[in-house]
Amino acid sequence: MKILTAMLTFLVSLSALALDYGIDRLGEELVAAKLSGKNLAVLTHAAGKNKLGLHLIDSLNQNFTLKKIFAPEHGLRTMADDWVGDGTDETTGLPVISLYKRGSKAPTAEDLKGIDAIVIDLQDVGVRYYTYFSTIAEVMKATASLNVEVIILDRPNLLGGLIMEGKVLDPSLAGSFTAYHTVPTRHGMTLGELALMINAEKKIGAKLTVIPASGWARENLIHALERAWLAPSPALVEISQVGLYAIWGTLENFNLAVGRGKTNEDAFKVLGAPWITLSESEILAQKLNELGFHGVVFTSYSWSVSRSLYEGKMANGVRLEWSGEEIRSDEFTFKVSSVLVQLFKERLNLNQMSAQSYGSQSMIEAIQKNKAWDSYRPLIDSELEVFKQRRLPYLLY
Repeated sequence: MKILTAMLTFLVSLSALALDYGIDRLGEELVAAKLSGKNLAVLTHAAGKNKLGLHLIDSLNQNFTLKKIFAPEHGLRTMADDWVGDGTDETTGLPVISLYKRGSKAPTAEDLKGIDAIVIDLQDVGVRYYTYFSTIAEVMKATASLNVEVIILDRPNLLGGLIMEGKVLDPSLAGSFTAYHTVPTRHGMTLGELALMINAEKKIGAKLTVIPASGWARENLIHALERAWLAPSPALVEISQVGLYAIWGTLENFNLAVGRGKTNEDAFKVLGAPWITLSESEILAQKLNELGFHGVVFTSYSWSVSRSLYEGKMANGVRLEWSGEEIRSDEFTFKVSSVLVQLFKERLNLNQMSAQSYGSQSMIEAIQKNKAWDSYRPLIDSELEVFKQRRLPYLLY
């Protein structure tokens, strides 16, 4: 509670007219005082810019003492889709240390030598399998015994802060980079709030400060943020793909292509494979349309896969057109997965269905056995009610 009380001293009135992210508040007296006189490191990426377009690295380098740069998955420039090596920042000449290297996703004691605080600004997308809050957790674990403070410049959850959906991750599955903590698929929390939760529930003991965004209400979704879109990962080149990723992302666990490519404009808008025939793609579109999701239309679609799985081959499947209206993401995932299993069971690699992505092995079994969504939904809803109460001590907005 002492940590939470300290966080709340930075919380401004939600009646503020302007929406400011944590990074926009660096000039405020209380915030600047937290950074002044300290040797700082930063953990950020290409999206780490304030509302005027100034990057966090440049802001800290101009106004404070910046010594080192850490980068998350996809790298400092948010261009990589594989492991990322260390490097040097061209603008500042400072060392860039990757926290997404093979076998290493946390800073070492040597990396943190001479550092008083790590300032973090990352654009999250509000789902459990996105890795940025896992990176923050690893940073907190690494700094806890070294008296290095973690300062998170918070941002709104792009999917809002009220809606929670999906199976709460089974405790036995927690701990991997894409399934770090026992939260629902769509958790409705900011990175700052998740950090407070993980620090307390995992008893990490990090010296943690969260600089909240101001002017954000939990009911605000993507369209209310009115910011220029800066992609937090290569496959999310348009802001609409954040919502698509929440309802479509889990399906990457099948041996299917989901539109990732050299330019990624179709990422999470299409789904298919070379082993699906054109006539089967038409049947798939029909079956998916029969699910009756409001504002969602599936059409038969063929495309040339330009990256990742099936690169260079023609895939047949479906294209999703979504009006952007709110749909329940866990119901979508469950029902679409069930249709795929029913139609292509012999050709789908069912072993690739990840219990960590779906939240539990029981959900996978329900899908594979063609159980009705309404028979599984009560379990999810009961867990979400428990989580709703569990997260209350950590909410900042």
